[in-house]
Amino acid sequence: MPKSKEQFEQIRNERIKIILNSAATLFALKGYEGVSLDEVTKEAKCSHGLLYHYFSNKEELYKAVLEQVVYPDVQALISDINWDQKAKDVMSSLLDKVLEVVSSSNDEKVRNLYLLLNIHLQKSLAVVKKNEKGHTPIFSYVEELIDRGKKENDFKDYDTIELTISILSLIKGIAFNRIHIGSKRFIAPHKEIIMGMLLK
Repeated sequence: MPKSKEQFEQIRNERIKIILNSAATLFALKGYEGVSLDEVTKEAKCSHGLLYHYFSNKEELYKAVLEQVVYPDVQALISDINWDQKAKDVMSSLLDKVLEVVSSSNDEKVRNLYLLLNIHLQKSLAVVKKNEKGHTPIFSYVEELIDRGKKENDFKDYDTIELTISILSLIKGIAFNRIHIGSKRFIAPHKEIIMGMLLK
């Protein structure tokens, strides 16, 4: 019996999901430059023709990973945070979410968090949006949050860029370690250690 239009659409969506998740895993482990489309096809167990049917090149695939896998997952993670509270409370809530993810056994969520934090290294990619200072949205948001915390007199009066780099690098390093160590051996640091870098 021939397949219906809905069945073909379901098969198509499942194939795309497998390709995107395979690519996301490889991008997290090796970075954009370190991944070839040949590796993606092997990881996804699909032909080159099938991959090129959905994505014309690696940059388009990376963009799809960000837009269809990483951003929605991270957005769902932070959707219940009250952004109107004091900056120190927003940062505390964000760290709770991050540490909850890295302490979980959900490798995909850890991978997606790491990919988000690692976007700034993909300097040559047009798909990575940056502001006039050359900063990615995640960097700009943390920078603004730290500036707000300094104005509210809760955060140390160190250079905002230095604090932003320090916090993001620390969180990225935690996620990187969790990816490479695995959930069974990984021990997440206490939130107070990270907040201690910021709070007066």
